[in-house]
Amino acid sequence: MLKSATVVANPKKGWAEATMSEVKSYLSTKGVRVSDSGEILIAIGGDGTILYNKPHYNKPIFGIGSHTSSLCQARHDNWKQILPKLLSGYKVEKRLMLSSKLDGIALPEALNEVAIRNRAHRILVLMVKIGSKPHVFSADGILFSTSTGSTAYCYSAGGKIMTPASRKYQAVAIAPYKREFSPSMIDEKTKSMVEVESECDADVIIDGQFVFPMRKKSVVEVWASPDSALFVKA
Repeated sequence: MLKSATVVANPKKGWAEATMSEVKSYLSTKGVRVSDSGEILIAIGGDGTILYNKPHYNKPIFGIGSHTSSLCQARHDNWKQILPKLLSGYKVEKRLMLSSKLDGIALPEALNEVAIRNRAHRILVLMVKIGSKPHVFSADGILFSTSTGSTAYCYSAGGKIMTPASRKYQAVAIAPYKREFSPSMIDEKTKSMVEVESECDADVIIDGQFVFPMRKKSVVEVWASPDSALFVKA
């Protein structure tokens, strides 16, 4: 039974702020306490709102977004039919996240993907090592995607859609020259590494939210996080 919830909204979206007021009011009438220490996080605004708030909340997430949202369990036009189902009980689905380092410095955990891509309009030369197997190729960049992110940027770049509970991640090149690198599924126990061999400027981008500049010979390490993202299932 749901006893408490934390509710946040994207302040840049008027409908999200309005929906947050409605959600809080609804929960209060049902005896559910709304506070910063709630047992679940209700994130209102879309996938980006979930991705932005994930580093700050270690609790199951219930998302309310729009028709374009793929992470959210409900939309702003149907949450009144879905949210009541949680009041009598809910399940928690664990999803793999990715850890990464840039030149030895830890980066935020990734729920969707760790992306390495060029900042300038020039191609990158990348040395990618998956486990002990090296690959050298040219591309606009490379993605390391979780199952959650497999329906987003990863899929657009040619990757495969994965089931949410999958304990693997995948590497997908962004516009590889002559398709020299094919999408690769990677076991959760296998660590990956990328080194930028060319002079082009590049960034490491975590979930499309957090950007970290690279330089030539920068090294990015990627591996399955020991922690899991938690999603509410009605």
